[in-house]
Amino acid sequence: MGRVIDRFASSVASLSHSEKHVLYYIDDHLDEAKTLPLTEMADINNVSTTTIVRMCHKLGLEGFTELKYILKTLDKDYIPSDENILNRHQHDINTMLSQLTIDDINKMTNLMMSADKVIIVAVGLSKMMGEYLSKLLMQVNKPTFYVYESHIIDLLSNMVGKNDLVVFISSSGETQTIVKIAEKLRYHQTSTAAITNTVDSQLNSLVTTAVSANVERVTFGGYDLTARSTLLVLIDIIFESYLMQKLRES
Repeated sequence: MGRVIDRFASSVASLSHSEKHVLYYIDDHLDEAKTLPLTEMADINNVSTTTIVRMCHKLGLEGFTELKYILKTLDKDYIPSDENILNRHQHDINTMLSQLTIDDINKMTNLMMSADKVIIVAVGLSKMMGEYLSKLLMQVNKPTFYVYESHIIDLLSNMVGKNDLVVFISSSGETQTIVKIAEKLRYHQTSTAAITNTVDSQLNSLVTTAVSANVERVTFGGYDLTARSTLLVLIDIIFESYLMQKLRES
C-alpha cells in the first residue's frame, strides 16, 4: 500500500466502490493529485464532486480542501514551536482567551436569542462539535438542528427561514462545502455565524459574525494534530453567554 492508503487505512472499509476508486487513484498518482482541483479529480475518475466530498467526510476530514492539505504535507512535518505537548495546548487556550472580546460573544448570542431556530453546519472532525452545540441548545428548548451531509448542505439556502441563524463550525474555515453555502446564504442576506480555529479564514469573511481562535498548525507524519479543543471551549463560552442572557430576559 502507498502512503495515502496507509494514512487512511482505518477508514477504507467504510468507503463505497466509487470512493475507493478515487482514493486508490490518489494513492497511485500522488504528485498529480496534490495539484488537481475538485472538478478535475471528479472528471478523471468519472465520479461526481459529491462522491469525492463524501469520501473526504468518511475519511474523517472536513472536505476536499483538508484532503489536499494532507496530500501536500505527507512528506512534510510542521513541528510545533514548543515540543512540550502540554505547553502547546496551554498556549493555544491562553492565546484564544486573550483574543476574545465580550462584544464578539454577545453579538453571536444576540443572534441566537433573536433567531426562530438555529441551524448548525459541521462536517468531518467538526461533526461531533456541531452535535454538541445542538444538544446544548436543545436542552434549553431552543429550536435547533445540525447538518453534516454535503447534499443537505447544498440545499440549505432553500431550507432556511427568514429569521433563522446558521452557525458554521470549521477548524480551518476553508472547507469548500461550507464556504460555498456561506457565500450563497450571504447573497440571500441570511444571518450566519462561524466558530473556527483561524481568525483570518475565508469563512469568517463571509458570515455576519465570527468567534475564533488562532491555533498553531501542527502536522507530523502526515497526520493533522492541530488542536480542536479550542473549538469546544468556544462553544462552551458561547452557550454559557446565551443561557445567562436567556435567564436574564425570562
